[in-house]
Amino acid sequence: MKRKMTIQEIARLAGVSKATVSRVLNNRGGVSPETRRKVEEVIRLYSYTPNLVARGLSLKRTSSIGLIVAHTAERLSSHLFFIEFLRGISAILDERGFRLIVATAESEDRYETSCRSMAEGGVVDGVVVLGVRRNDKRLRYFLRAGIPVVTVGRPIGFPRVDYVDVDNAGGARVATEYLLRLGHGEILFINGPREHTASLAREKGYRAAFRALRREVDEGLIVYGDFSFESGYETVRGFLARGKAPSAVFAASDLAAMGAITAFKEAGIRVGHEVSVIGFDDIPYAHFFDPPLTTVRQPIYEMGKEAGRILLLRLEGDTGSERLHKTFPTQLIVRESTIRS
Repeated sequence: MKRKMTIQEIARLAGVSKATVSRVLNNRGGVSPETRRKVEEVIRLYSYTPNLVARGLSLKRTSSIGLIVAHTAERLSSHLFFIEFLRGISAILDERGFRLIVATAESEDRYETSCRSMAEGGVVDGVVVLGVRRNDKRLRYFLRAGIPVVTVGRPIGFPRVDYVDVDNAGGARVATEYLLRLGHGEILFINGPREHTASLAREKGYRAAFRALRREVDEGLIVYGDFSFESGYETVRGFLARGKAPSAVFAASDLAAMGAITAFKEAGIRVGHEVSVIGFDDIPYAHFFDPPLTTVRQPIYEMGKEAGRILLLRLEGDTGSERLHKTFPTQLIVRESTIRS
C-alpha cells in the first residue's frame, strides 16, 4: 500500500514552507500564482489528500456545514431551485473537504427544534439558511452559539449576518412592467410566504411597476402561497371557479407559474394565446415546459457557490467584522407563455 504523503514532504518537494502548502490546501491568499501552481503540481503528482479527521481535531472543527431548508425531504425532491442551489454549494464545499448536512422538518415546531439542536449540539462549523424570513428566530440559535451563518435572501432584522441575494425587487418590477406594456390590466400576483424576505422584495417590485406606469394595484390580485406548484395551481383554480379569470399571472417562482399554467390548461384556456404567465427562477425545466416559460432568471447555481465561498471565508477568520454579501442581477427571459393582450 502506498505511503501517505505529509504536508512537510509536499513542502520539501515544492521548495516552499509548510505554511505555504497549508495556505494552498485551504485556498487562502498570500501565495503567488507561480508558487501555487508549483504546490498544486506536486499535490497532483503524488495524489495527496489532507487528513480531514486530524485537521478537524486540530482546528476543533467538524468539517460539516448545515443547510437549513424550510421544507420536508419529500417536498425538496421536486423543488428544482433547491436542487440547483445544492449543486452550486456542493461544488465548492466538496473540493474543500466539507460535508453538507441538510436539515428539514415536518412542521414549524419541529423545524425550530431541529435548528436549535443543530446549533447547540456542535455538529456543524457553519450554516446556510434558505428561505430566510423577516426577524427569523432560527438565526438567533446559531448566532448565540457562535456559529457563522450565511442566508440566501437579505436577513431583515440581522444587520451583521452575511448573505447572498438577487435583485428580487428589480426582477419583479421588470416582469410586471413587461406584462403591463403588453396591455394586461388584471395581473394576478402569486407570491411566496408573506414573511419571507424574497416575497417582500418581489411584492415591492410588483407594486413599483404599477406606480411607474401610473396604474392602480388591485389588492385582491395579490395572493400569498409557498412557491410550490400546488400554490399556483390552486390559486388559479380558485379564481376561475369564481369567474375571475385574470388576463395575466406573475408568479414568484417557476413552480407556481407551472401550476398556474396547468390550471389554465384544464379550464381550456390557452397560455401564450389567451392569457400570459411569467415565473421567477429560470429552473432547468422552464425552457421545456409547455409552453416554454417566460421567467425572471436568477443565477441559482452561482448563488450556491457564492454562499459556500462566503461561509468558508468566515470560517477561515480572515474577513474582519464587515458583513459579507453579494447581490446578483436578474434577467427577464421571454419565451412563449406571454402574449400581447
